Amino acid sequence: MKTEWTMKRLIITLLLGLFVCNVLAQKAELPDFLLNNDFLSPENKSMQMPTDIDCSNRYKHFKYDEILASAIVRRPYDVLSYDLYLDWYNVLNATGTRNEDRIYTGRNTIEIMIDSANVSVIDFDAAELQIDSVMINNVKVTPTPQPDNDILHIELPRAYNVNETLSVAIFYTYIRNGNYGFYLYPKGRFVEMGPPPIPDSIFIEERIAYTMSEPEGARYWMPCNDAPYDKANAFISVRVPKGYQVASNGNLQRVEQDDSSSTFNWNDPAPIATYLMVATASKYKVFSDWYHKRENPNDSIEIKYYVWEKDYKNTIDSVYNPDTTDAYKYNARHAFDNVVAMMEAFTEKWIEYPFVKYGMAAVQEFNYGGMEHQTMTTIHRNWLRDFSKWGYNGYWGNQIGIAHELAHMWLGDLITCATWKDIWINEGGASWGEAIYFEKMFGGYNSYLSRLMSHRYSYIGNGGLALHRIYAPPMDLLFNGPISYSKGAWVYHMLRTMLGDDVFFPAFRSLLNKYAYKSLETDDFKNSFKEDVPNPPIPFDTYFDQWVYHAGHPIYELSTLSRNFGEGRYDVIVHINQVQPESESIPAVFVAPVFLKFFGPDTIAYDTVINDQRRQFFIFNLGFQIDSVSIDSNFVLCEISSSIVAVKENHESETITQVFPNPVTRGQNARFNAGFTGMNNVSVEIYDNLGNKLQTVYEGSLNEGNYTFEFNTREFVPGAYMILCRTGDKCRTFRFTVL
Repeated sequence: MKTEWTMKRLIITLLLGLFVCNVLAQKAELPDFLLNNDFLSPENKSMQMPTDIDCSNRYKHFKYDEILASAIVRRPYDVLSYDLYLDWYNVLNATGTRNEDRIYTGRNTIEIMIDSANVSVIDFDAAELQIDSVMINNVKVTPTPQPDNDILHIELPRAYNVNETLSVAIFYTYIRNGNYGFYLYPKGRFVEMGPPPIPDSIFIEERIAYTMSEPEGARYWMPCNDAPYDKANAFISVRVPKGYQVASNGNLQRVEQDDSSSTFNWNDPAPIATYLMVATASKYKVFSDWYHKRENPNDSIEIKYYVWEKDYKNTIDSVYNPDTTDAYKYNARHAFDNVVAMMEAFTEKWIEYPFVKYGMAAVQEFNYGGMEHQTMTTIHRNWLRDFSKWGYNGYWGNQIGIAHELAHMWLGDLITCATWKDIWINEGGASWGEAIYFEKMFGGYNSYLSRLMSHRYSYIGNGGLALHRIYAPPMDLLFNGPISYSKGAWVYHMLRTMLGDDVFFPAFRSLLNKYAYKSLETDDFKNSFKEDVPNPPIPFDTYFDQWVYHAGHPIYELSTLSRNFGEGRYDVIVHINQVQPESESIPAVFVAPVFLKFFGPDTIAYDTVINDQRRQFFIFNLGFQIDSVSIDSNFVLCEISSSIVAVKENHESETITQVFPNPVTRGQNARFNAGFTGMNNVSVEIYDNLGNKLQTVYEGSLNEGNYTFEFNTREFVPGAYMILCRTGDKCRTFRFTVL
C-alpha cells in the first residue's frame, strides 16, 4: 500500500507540473500562529513556502531614485526652541470679525544652532505677516526684512559656522484677512441646523480664537521653520481678556494677571513640530480626569478638558440610561467618559503615555473632526453630542474620533513624519490605533478586525487599485481617507499579522523608543524593523516596496482539486493566481502570506502559505474530506475573485444574488435571495471571520426555484460575516457587514 500511495502522489505531481510553476522551500520562518498546519504531512510542510525573494528582479520596472535618498529639505540650522508671545487681548475684547478686529501683535524668539559651514543668511517661513523688527543676539537688523513669497530672508551680521548658536527675535503683526492658520469667531454666530428628526439651531456659545496649522499653516500665525522634521522646545504665552482661558501645549507654568487681562504661560518640555503647536482661547469651563500610569499607579497624568459652560452643565448622572441621556444635547462628560480607558489601552499595547499631560479643547466652527496638537487635541464641538455628523454612528462614532486623536500622541506626536510624503506613519498609525482600542474595549480580536474591515471597505470601495500609493501623496490628497488613513492602517495591521504579536509588538515598541520625540521617514520606519527582526517571513524591503512605495493590492483567483487516496488520506491542490492589472505603479506580484480555510462537513482547518508568484500551486495532505476552500481576507489587504470555491467540479446548482441591507445595523433583520435548480438538500449557515458557526438559517430539502431567507443580527457584534450555502457537495458564500 505504501508503494501504491507514493506512485499516485508522484503521478499527480508530475501532471500538475505541466501547467503550473514549481514551489520551493522557504528559509524564513512563519510565526507559530500562522503555522497552524498539524494536519499536513511532514513531507508537504516544506512545499508551502518559496525561496528567498529577489526584490530587484520582481520590481525591476519600478523607479527607485525618488525614494532611496532622504526627502527632507533641510535649512542650514536646527531650531532649538521657540519662545512665542501672542497678544490676543484686542481680538477677543472686540465683538466683530472685521479686518481690524483680527489684528494682533506677537513676538517669536527663535534659538537656532548652525549646522553648516559659512552661513551668512537664514530663512524662516512667514506668510502674510508684517514684520515690525528683527533682533539677532539683541542687535537690531536694518533694514527690517519682510516676507517675500512667504519666506522671511534674514542677512546675518557675519558668517556663522557649525555648532554656533544665535537668538533671533522677530516682532510681528498678524494682518491676514479671513480664517487660515488663525481662526476667530464671534459669540452668537449661527452655525447650522442640528440633526433630524428634531433639528435645533446651533450657535457659537462664546467668542473663540484658535490656531490650526496642519500641514503648513503655522507660518500664517508665527514666523518659524515650518517643516515637520525640525522639532524644538516650545514656550507659548498668550494674553487675553480676563474671563478667558487659554489651552496650549505642555503644562501651564503660570498665569499673570493685571486689572483687565490674563497671560497664560505654557511650556512643553518635549520637542515639538510647528504644525503641532497650538493656542486656543475662549470662555471655557475647565475640568479634568486623571490617568494613573501602568507601571507606577502613584504617578498620574492630568487630562484637561476645555468646553463651554453649557456643554459641561448638560452632564447627567446616568449617562448610559437612554431615558435620561438626551442625544441632542452637547454633553462633555458623556463624550469624554472613555478617554482614560483609551489611554490605558494604548499604554498596554504600546508604551507608557509619553507626555506631561493630555487635553482636549472643543471649538466651533471647525473644518475637521479633530486635530492632534501635542498634548492638547482640538476637537469639533459636535463630538460632544451623540448625533454628530462628524462621527460614524453617534456616540460610538465620536469615540472612534477621540481614540484616533489620542492614538496620535504616540503615532504622529511622539514619533512624527519627517516629511509630508511620510504622512501614512501618522494617519495610518492612528487609524490602526482605533482598532487597538476596539480590541481592548469591545470584545477582543474580533472587534479589532471589525474596525480594520471598515478601513478595508473604505479603501476598496473608493477605488483601491485606482488610488495613489500611500507614500508621497499629492498635497491635495494628503488627508485622503482611503489612502493615508485606511490603507495606512492596514500596513500596520499586516505587519502585526505577518510577524505575530510576540515579534511585532517588541519591534514596534523599539521603534517608538528609538525615534521618541524625533521625526522619521518611511525608510527609518522600515530599517528599525530590519534591525530588530532579522528573519521575517517576507523581507521588509519587499513588504514596504509593495505596500507603501507602490500602489494597489493583490486580487486572488482561487481554484482547487482534491484526490482521495483511501485510509483517510486526501490531497487538496490549491491554485492561487494573482490577477490584478500590471502597471508601472502596481506590482505584478504581491509577496504575502495567504490564509486558507478548509471546510469539511463538521470541521474547519486553517493554514498559511507564502504566495510569491503570479501563478502558484500548493499541495495539502489532509486527514478529512473537504468540500470547499477559501482565502481569509482579514489578514491581507486584497480582493478575491471568488470568496470560496468548491473542491469538486460540479454544475453550479445555486447562486446567492443579494444580501440586503449590506451593511446591516446590529439588531436589524437582513435577508438574501438564492436560486436553485432541481431538488436540493440545502443548508444555510452564518460564520464569523474566524470560522465560528454562529447560526443555522435553514437546513432541509428545497424544490427548484428562488427563495428568500431572513435572519436577525441582534446577537452579532459589529464586524464582517459570511453566509455559507451548501447544496450537496457544492458550496457558495456571500459576505456582509454588521455595524
